[in-house]
Amino acid sequence: MTEKQRAALLALPDTEEAVVRYHSFDENDLAAIAEARTPETRLGYALQLGCLRFPGRHLQKGELLPAIMLDHIAEQIGVDVDVIAQFARRMQTRYEQLAAIKRRYGFHDLTHPRRAELAKWLAIEALGLTDGKVLIERLITRMREQRIIIPGVSVIERMAGEAMHAADACVTSDVHALIDDEQRSALEALLIEKTHAQQSRLSWLREPASRVGGRSLLEILDRIDLVRSTKYAEVTVPDEYLPRLALMAREGARHTAQALQQMGPARRLTTLVATLRELEATLSDAAISMFSALVGRANLNARKRLEETIAVADEQGRARLTRIAAVLEALAKAARSGSDIAVAVTAIAELDIIEADAALIRRTIKPGRPDVLGELVSEYRVFKQVGGRFLASFAFEGRTATAPLRTAMGVLIQLAGDWRKALPADIPLGHIDLRWHRHVVSGGKIDRTFWELATYFGVSAALTSGDLWVPTSRIHRSLEDLLTPRIPATANVTVLLPKLPRLSADEWLSQKAAQLDAALLETANGLSGKEQLLFTGDKLRFPKGPKAEELENDPAKLLASRTYGALPTIRITDVLSQVARWTGFVDHFGHVSSGLPPSDERAFLAALIAEATNLGLTRMADICGVASRRALLRMQTWHMREDTFRAALGSLTDAIHAEPMAKWFGEGWRASADGQHFYLGGPGEGGGTVNAHYGRDPIVKIYTTITDRYAPLHQTVIAGTAGEAIHALDGILGHESGVAISSLHTDGGGVSDIVFSVMHLLGLNFEPRIPRLSDRRLYAFEPKARYGRLAPLFGYRLDANLIRAHWDDINPLIDAMRNKVVTPSLIFKKLSAFRQQNSLAAALREIGRVERTLFTLRWFEDPALRKQVTAELNKGEARNTLARAVAFHRLGRFRDRGHENQQTRAAALNLVTAAIILFNCRSLDRAVSALNIRGAGSNDEALGQLSPLGWDHINLTGDYVWSDPAEFDADGFLPLKIRQR
Repeated sequence: MTEKQRAALLALPDTEEAVVRYHSFDENDLAAIAEARTPETRLGYALQLGCLRFPGRHLQKGELLPAIMLDHIAEQIGVDVDVIAQFARRMQTRYEQLAAIKRRYGFHDLTHPRRAELAKWLAIEALGLTDGKVLIERLITRMREQRIIIPGVSVIERMAGEAMHAADACVTSDVHALIDDEQRSALEALLIEKTHAQQSRLSWLREPASRVGGRSLLEILDRIDLVRSTKYAEVTVPDEYLPRLALMAREGARHTAQALQQMGPARRLTTLVATLRELEATLSDAAISMFSALVGRANLNARKRLEETIAVADEQGRARLTRIAAVLEALAKAARSGSDIAVAVTAIAELDIIEADAALIRRTIKPGRPDVLGELVSEYRVFKQVGGRFLASFAFEGRTATAPLRTAMGVLIQLAGDWRKALPADIPLGHIDLRWHRHVVSGGKIDRTFWELATYFGVSAALTSGDLWVPTSRIHRSLEDLLTPRIPATANVTVLLPKLPRLSADEWLSQKAAQLDAALLETANGLSGKEQLLFTGDKLRFPKGPKAEELENDPAKLLASRTYGALPTIRITDVLSQVARWTGFVDHFGHVSSGLPPSDERAFLAALIAEATNLGLTRMADICGVASRRALLRMQTWHMREDTFRAALGSLTDAIHAEPMAKWFGEGWRASADGQHFYLGGPGEGGGTVNAHYGRDPIVKIYTTITDRYAPLHQTVIAGTAGEAIHALDGILGHESGVAISSLHTDGGGVSDIVFSVMHLLGLNFEPRIPRLSDRRLYAFEPKARYGRLAPLFGYRLDANLIRAHWDDINPLIDAMRNKVVTPSLIFKKLSAFRQQNSLAAALREIGRVERTLFTLRWFEDPALRKQVTAELNKGEARNTLARAVAFHRLGRFRDRGHENQQTRAAALNLVTAAIILFNCRSLDRAVSALNIRGAGSNDEALGQLSPLGWDHINLTGDYVWSDPAEFDADGFLPLKIRQR
């Protein structure tokens, strides 16, 4: 542990809540304390008793006591706190009191027998833990329960460390003993044998997938086959070993084949088994995602082909029909005159052109509306090559309703794309959707191409929705496994969400039905008093607010100019160093094996800046002068992980919210979420998708959540074409700061009925920006005719029985998200993809439509709400501008191909922007004080319109060196640029 962690472990309580909880005395305690003769001895007795109870150690000589603790204890025993100066002038009195307390209350020293008993207990506890700090906390709690006096942090740390090492050795030896000779040879071959001269098999297994395509999917399946060929899965590991194996897997993912070869045999093989367990899950997810991408690409290509056909038919239809008419006239004349028909036709146009005209006309005159499915035949070739093998590579499980689909999958596995094998006579058709049916069954016969395509597309939809799952996958598991994981979380999860009373379905429906009915009636009755333009053409519109006029002497702009103009120019390296000194965020980046923070802070910060600015480690090593590329790579590999970034960002978020200046920006309980696109270049292009809204280049989006005080809470990388709504809750449920968020704002892309329902059931307010009320439907439990002029705006009537039937199924889903068992985006993705007949998703949508209708009415009636939401979303847009300025190298294009690398880059970017925001908050506060702005009348309102997002005074480009510490004052600041009068 770090010194800061050690100091906090056995610190005396310094909050009123803790002091009252641990240092309140009952009648027996007060009677024992009263036996002391003088006020100072009574106070000394009480202090020693309180300290032995919590934190569970001796009161040290000369220790500085928290004032709140001293006051509380002195008040209970009726003495003046000033007598503390007379406490323990005679050491013998102190020892006599301590001995008396031990005898009376049964406190014991940590003797050898008790230490041996604790060691046995620790050995069992440590097997299921990977975080030594959690084990230390459990050990301290047990010693308090058994009234064993804690001798000191170093002793406790040593005991826990010995137990953790012993557990590691136990797991290693036990797993190694389960590996037979055949498995050992196969595992060793991954390190020794090469796929080619420069790459081991293990390195090849870890390579990220390239572009979407059938060949890429086959390569992933080849890797899965190689992993399974080691028969690692036959090594049956007890459940209590799984957390430690997961830790070994994180280490193994970072070790090279050469590094693994240098380990001892037991450690090497155990690490490989653990690594392959995680690797197969990763590859399974990659294969399923690639298959879904192939389905998506096929749909996109078919849609483009249909659009091109229609466009060509419109543009060239007249010329084509004129040419065909001329051909028909030539045929008729040749037939009457008996001349050569071929010569007559070819005189009009070549036969190839005429055939093309005929084919295109036939395609454009198909009966019914234009159908994308009819254009999918050209995409069948890819699925014929890879579909059968993909299905044969996994053991699919599913709900009862998917039985026909799973039967059809078995048929595809047997056919394996070989058209020499005939379709079985009893070919299943129960899984075929109605939209596919007319293509699959044509003229009373089965069209094999369309039957296979319909089955493959059905598999993809069922995997996405969760109707079908793969047990070896990490993401595409059953919903039940996601909600009740096999390995429960061992760390304490702080839930900063409101506690709601658990209502029954009937109670909830009764409350919401009355609330919804009253709100709808109020709006309907109030339409007559509003402008006619707000309700025309059976559409509801909200009034536009007054346009903001640009004022030359805008107080907020003048104040921003004055305050930022007073800030000195500083390098980004120095900004991060000062913020690290204030917050200690670097200490959260523990080594994946030891948990120790980076040994070289400047080297770590250089690697962090290289990731955030998109500069890259090689160029940073050439510029910074503090470490080589290899040293920076070590920092990135062993210290930068999702969990360490999350903990570090949490510490910066808490620091920002604690700043006095930040309190001017917001109340601290609102948050907004928004996506920001980044173009991909170089190798990264293969991992991106093209979103036509942003042009023709592949992109990824970083979806970021920030508070109303500009503090970033969370970020995640999503595909360029992915919907943002499923990620809306990840930020407020996935952060590790002490900020309690109760209201979330998003733009239209983050809105869905399921988000409304889950936010409500979690006790949170969801307040998105609604761009057009005219596109929104209203819903009610009552007939729509009850609401007069609003009736044309209603969708179908809400189904109370559907909500009532699934109320008990919804609660475990909400509890899992509340307790951080599963990320909301994963659940949302499955629920959003469920078919209409899935009643759980339908019930959640009904709840969401209740909440969405209530909010829509608020949005229509309350201009202050519209102004507030817009202002909060503008903060996110402004923060995106800062992020764009930081990640400017390489034209701002990400070149990372793997999703994990892109996540690291996004997390580093978010962390550096958070550090800049914190630095600006503290710097602006100094400038405001120095300029005597605070309390100057109208300037108070302008202070709330400042933002800590400026960067003109921070050198972000090229100059990545550290300044001499002597240039800074004690707080880490350079002198302000303020003229002295």
